[in-house]
Amino acid sequence: MSKDVTKAVIPAAGLGTRLRPLTQGMPKELLPVGGKPIIQYTLEMYMAAGISEFCIITSPEKPQLQDFITGNWTPPAFPFEKDAQFFEQMKRCRIVFITQSHPRGVADAVGLAKDFVGNQPFACIMPDCLLFSDKPHAQQLLLAFKRYQKNVIGTIFIKGADTRRFGNVGLLQTQRLDDGCFLITSLSDKKRKPLAIRPGKIVHKGFGGGIYLPEYFDLIDVIRPKIKGEVDDVPIHQILIKEGKLMGVLLEGAAFDVGQPLGLRAAAHYAGRRVMGINTNQLTQRLYSLPGLTNKNDKNNEPI
Repeated sequence: MSKDVTKAVIPAAGLGTRLRPLTQGMPKELLPVGGKPIIQYTLEMYMAAGISEFCIITSPEKPQLQDFITGNWTPPAFPFEKDAQFFEQMKRCRIVFITQSHPRGVADAVGLAKDFVGNQPFACIMPDCLLFSDKPHAQQLLLAFKRYQKNVIGTIFIKGADTRRFGNVGLLQTQRLDDGCFLITSLSDKKRKPLAIRPGKIVHKGFGGGIYLPEYFDLIDVIRPKIKGEVDDVPIHQILIKEGKLMGVLLEGAAFDVGQPLGLRAAAHYAGRRVMGINTNQLTQRLYSLPGLTNKNDKNNEPI
């Protein structure tokens, strides 16, 4: 097995139900944040970390996503400009598209990439988890992976009202190993109720995904017969934890879950302030029109 990570699996077959009506005519991954689509951040992040082989799991209901990634479009097909430099970089990458015929969960989607990955470690960071940082998200994970040669996921600390911007899953208990690295000893199941913590309390949470050894695919086969409905990745992480095989890295940067309205709104504000001359007012106004987002004076849209 190679110790180098050159491949990434990008699950992008979800239907973005939490972001409706924004996603009724546009894949979630193509919603603009700071003047460019979410999926472009993901691909740029991987390329900056030296990863250039991508397996993108998509849906038959999202043909625009493949059109965008392959550059098979001309303005004004999408609500952003066509970035010539980005598409020039993409020409040097290997891209494989695989269709997940029905939404069956993240682990099911990743499992479709088994032949693509082969007997190699691979990256898998959810495209709706954006990290604005001088150090690319994947690069931060790769440093820990090269050091420990174990499965490793990104982690963040969340406090106060920031919890409203993140899903209620992946709360961690850990043992610190060194500066910024942890052995994960517990990871919570996915819950329907919103994530909430007491004032003044801080929680440690998994964020985005990680770098995985090819044993990940064997674990999909282990959990599949035991699960009714979607095959999620949480049980895989929990098995790795029981076997002492899952590390965590404290990520540097501003983290946003843009797969839900509050996180997308906060990321649009943050990215808009970072990019001079980019106007995100139109998207922000549409986000404020969604139920529960009518308070334009809400100050809880700062990065954690």
